[in-house]
Amino acid sequence: MGTFLQTVGNLLPYHLLSYGALLGTELFQSFINTKICYQALPMKEFINLQKRLFPIYFGTQIGLTVLTAATHPPYSLISLVRDPWSIAPLAVVGITGCLNWIIYGPRTTTASLVRRALQGGFYEYCVSLLDLIGDTESENNNPDSDGSKTHRANRTFAHNHAMVIHLNAIAMIATVVYGFSLSATLVAGM
Repeated sequence: MGTFLQTVGNLLPYHLLSYGALLGTELFQSFINTKICYQALPMKEFINLQKRLFPIYFGTQIGLTVLTAATHPPYSLISLVRDPWSIAPLAVVGITGCLNWIIYGPRTTTASLVRRALQGGFYEYCVSLLDLIGDTESENNNPDSDGSKTHRANRTFAHNHAMVIHLNAIAMIATVVYGFSLSATLVAGM
């Protein structure tokens, strides 16, 4: 019982739990949840779900990264600062998560709504959404008779969606790299 109580007062179990939750959340959202939702839901419902789910996912990713950093054994952030093999991958996860949460996630959501609206003929709505994301390279008062607005909306969506995917993949790789760093620290006996 004494060993258990000592463990409760140590940062290591909290660190392992936060790291495990971080990696598990990334893998589940990226490879299971998104795929199942894409296959099971009509596109309109899928887009509505994703626009609500991804901000929560990216916020959780950032929060778990901060929690993992704050519980780094044996002395929290002091230990982390002294370990470049640990701080670098956690910084990458945090930065990529912030970019997705603040910039590319919202842009992807807006661009997907623009694409859907153009397919449904809501031209004015699409133009205002394109203005919101800063894509104003052509005049906004001409109807999309030649398909240029649709092409632009598809290109904008593809660019932002690719950024989200690549940043998320980089974050997952950095999370796994951090796991190896953590394992090396544990094997060395801290």
